[in-house]
Amino acid sequence: MSSDIDAAEVIARLMNAVGVRSERELSRWFGYGLTTITSKRQRGSIPYDECLRLAMERGISLDWLILGRGEPPADVAAPFEPLADVEEMATRAEEFVDVPLYDLEAAAGAGRLFDEERIKHVLHFRRDWLASQGLFVKDLVALEVAGDSMADTLNDRDTVLVNRALRSGDGVYLLRMGEALRIKRVQWLADGSLRLSSDNDMYSPETIHLENLSQIEIIGHCHWRGGRVY
Repeated sequence: MSSDIDAAEVIARLMNAVGVRSERELSRWFGYGLTTITSKRQRGSIPYDECLRLAMERGISLDWLILGRGEPPADVAAPFEPLADVEEMATRAEEFVDVPLYDLEAAAGAGRLFDEERIKHVLHFRRDWLASQGLFVKDLVALEVAGDSMADTLNDRDTVLVNRALRSGDGVYLLRMGEALRIKRVQWLADGSLRLSSDNDMYSPETIHLENLSQIEIIGHCHWRGGRVY
């Protein structure tokens, strides 16, 4: 049953039940440390003990608190959107930056590659980690890999962080070839031509000769990936 219950929704009902508007306030109400409830939500941990306590102390239905079934009790405040804790927001703004994640397949074709309409959502990266990697947020975009040509280096639906400031040298790059976007392993040959390889042996390498290099746009270096563990 737990897999069908959303911890964040249960916490929101608890907040409504006791009349607080932040997870920190809810933690204080239960006598916990300030980040206890937030930690539960981030882990997906259902706050059963807290629900049981409210059910016993205030006669609130466990069905409503845990499952959201039925109407809230008459003496419970109407649902509201929790207010973000100002201190938490300030801390997060200092520690993290947002990198837009674009729809790779939608971005293929004519027109601007990095358009706001093609942003699926944003990813949050620590500022200190980016600095340790020599990366600047203005140069970064993220995309989801489509296809298996780079397996097992990059698998279908993996997320890849692309550094648009680095567009030379050997390595794995995001490329535009005509109207198609590809991620390939790039090797510059002695005669100035470009060898494009797939890490999946089922795909043959391609050589782009010097006279055809204008057909290729190197968009950026694939610096980091995140995805499912197989």
